[in-house]
Amino acid sequence: MHAFSTDDLLEALDDLGLAATKAGQRLELVVYGGSALMLAGNFRFSTEDVDIAAIELPWPQWLTDAVRDISEEKGWSETWLNDAVAFHLSQFADLQEDHMIFGSFPRNFGPAGLVVHVPNAPYMLALKLKAMRVNDPAKGEVETADIENLLQVNNIASIDEAIAVLARYFPRSAQEPDMQRFVLRHIFARLNASPPKEDKNAPAYPVASGHAPENRAARKSHP
Repeated sequence: MHAFSTDDLLEALDDLGLAATKAGQRLELVVYGGSALMLAGNFRFSTEDVDIAAIELPWPQWLTDAVRDISEEKGWSETWLNDAVAFHLSQFADLQEDHMIFGSFPRNFGPAGLVVHVPNAPYMLALKLKAMRVNDPAKGEVETADIENLLQVNNIASIDEAIAVLARYFPRSAQEPDMQRFVLRHIFARLNASPPKEDKNAPAYPVASGHAPENRAARKSHP
């Protein structure tokens, strides 16, 4: 599957927003996974798809056409925008309290046709802990690095604190967190063995950047 960068993703969101305005529509998407980390963080720089919360089916024709056109233009998978992650989301997460608005698209010109939300840092960590794909030969190292960075962003210094965040959103998973505790022991050992990062290189989520839409700084912040 073709990997794409933050700039690629932002351009695709611009195209979706423009397609929405041409159709006289306004679409709100909630983005998860690596794409959310790319948009709102400073420690993930590529992904292979965009995980979104489920959109009511059938998709409007303008959206289906726009997603297809983007995949053909950029050489991406036809399923680059998909809601497969919906099965893994928490029923206890609230759109207002546990998410934040990343920005609106298209950026810097014309009316907004698309508004993008991303999970806040605690919910993002909980999702990563629940999925735990660190043993995946292809993605394990990236997933481990994501968890490591999210622990630092959330100022979590112990395994019990991390499991408490997991329990907030996924109480059943937190009742038997043996796998999470095993992986967290490894991650904390790596963190304790590494020298402190300089402030400019420290992981951040959310973070402002030159890639951001103009209204990004106005979004609601979460710890």
